[in-house]
Amino acid sequence: MRLILILAAMLVAGLANLAVWSLPNRPVPLDPPPGGKLRSVSFAPFRDGQSPLTHVFPTTEQIEEDLAALAPQVAGVRTYTSLEGLQVVPELARKHGLTVTMGAWLSSKPDKNEAEIASLVDLANRYPDVITRVIVGNEVLLRRELTPEQVAGYIDRVKAAVKQPVSYADVWEWWLKYPEIASHVDYLTIHLLPYWEDVPAGVEGATERIRQSYRTIAQRFPGKPILVGETGWPTAGRSRGAAVPGLVNKAKFVNAFVRMAEQEGFDYNVIEAFDQEWKAKLEGTVGGHWGLYNADRTPKFRLAGPVVGNVAWPWLFALSGGIALVLLAGMAALRRHLPGTGWAALILLTQALSTLYVRAAFVAAHGKHYWQDTALSTGMLALTAALSLAVLLTAHRTLASGGLAREPLSGLRHPRPALTRTERVGRWTAVALGVAALVWSLLIVFDGRYRDFPNPYLLIPAVALPALGLIRVARRPVGAAPRDALGIAGLFRPAVPVADTPARCLCGAVRRLPVESALAGGLLLAALLTVLAEGFVPLESLIYGQLPFLDALHEVDWSRPNWEALGWAALQVLLAVPFLAAVWSARRKVRRA
Repeated sequence: MRLILILAAMLVAGLANLAVWSLPNRPVPLDPPPGGKLRSVSFAPFRDGQSPLTHVFPTTEQIEEDLAALAPQVAGVRTYTSLEGLQVVPELARKHGLTVTMGAWLSSKPDKNEAEIASLVDLANRYPDVITRVIVGNEVLLRRELTPEQVAGYIDRVKAAVKQPVSYADVWEWWLKYPEIASHVDYLTIHLLPYWEDVPAGVEGATERIRQSYRTIAQRFPGKPILVGETGWPTAGRSRGAAVPGLVNKAKFVNAFVRMAEQEGFDYNVIEAFDQEWKAKLEGTVGGHWGLYNADRTPKFRLAGPVVGNVAWPWLFALSGGIALVLLAGMAALRRHLPGTGWAALILLTQALSTLYVRAAFVAAHGKHYWQDTALSTGMLALTAALSLAVLLTAHRTLASGGLAREPLSGLRHPRPALTRTERVGRWTAVALGVAALVWSLLIVFDGRYRDFPNPYLLIPAVALPALGLIRVARRPVGAAPRDALGIAGLFRPAVPVADTPARCLCGAVRRLPVESALAGGLLLAALLTVLAEGFVPLESLIYGQLPFLDALHEVDWSRPNWEALGWAALQVLLAVPFLAAVWSARRKVRRA
């Protein structure tokens, strides 16, 4: 019977692990886009170690490799600068049969602007057969680096010097805010990014949102040609309201948008050709992951599906299963006798933690790569690994014993008998992760626009600590309440803290448990703030966005919450459980005494 239970538990754990990796990665079929090619994509050929921030630019050979890779899938490219090594783009684009929408980057630096304008005019006049239109400035009004009068002056100078149609590019609402710019351009270049809207749209409603915004501009500026200069969807990063990044969502968005553009007669440019990881420094993980290709130039998906969210899932499934088997073999070598039910519980817990850890490591490896981000992810992975081992060893010891002993109630700061290494690692990694969760949550609430939710990391302690607590509840001694067995101070000990001392001793021992109280209250409050600030729509977008606050609230689809944010709030509540249980237990004992 014991062997049957163990085998059944291993089968269930293996099937659950397979489901976790395979179900979200089922192939999604997509039809080929009309015409077989995209009309245009944003082209910034920066690779690892290159960026306009560091003034390290791509070589001519690298730019030609990129254009050759794009040519079978796109008809044209859009640049944002006429400097930084991109002066060779028109000549190379001609070689590969591509048209170019050439841009000049405007900023608050007059000398740089003059160089951009001079290069743009020179290239437009030298390659009139390749450069079909030009764009003077990109979102410089949105960034508030120039005034409308200054932007109009640059546009007029370029118009007088080139034969191609001239435009300025900005978020579509900014054309309504500065309509005077329209009289200076030959066509309007509008950016329509449902992910970044004040009230973000989910991928299912994104194309309709674009259609409405486009028609608003067309009605405001009748007869003026319009180019959708940027539209796209990120493949990684945090959710904003109903807008969820992801490779499959990007493929769905691009496919649906291209079909809608064909029906409506939109001219468009998709952002962007290649992931730009340097943008993560400015816009977080999401900023670096808008490409059709990864930063290493591997295509993310084919325009005509099927599309798989994570093609590496079979390897991750095998790795997580292998780690679980190694951990179980190590615990079996400890030669403690566990009943069949004990082994079944341990097998399920081990597989769950192994799967969650591999997922967190995969997310860390594909997130931001600046040194501070790498240090943070490495630290979080180290803490969660240490906590997972402590939880598994404690669970193994608890399940092998007939029951837990009793000891006097005390808190994390109260002197007590010497702790074993497992107990010390377990309790202080739990505290460290609780503090990290609290700080991270407050940063998201008060400055969260470009911050990722830490769900992959904190899901591990949010599962491990309550699971260990439930095992200890099942093994608690007579006279101990479930809350006594869940408390953080004794969670990794072979005994359950129980208050059976006189009231005067008990009050001195507890002293309101400052560490436990601060973390329990802080995590619960942070969970509530998370729901308010991010649960349905980013609150900062409603406060600082273009729409009046009440109008923006009216546009929110309350049936489509931000599940990532709500999940993060739920994880904070679960993380608070062991700290809250300790405080609750102590206060009830004091009150009773």
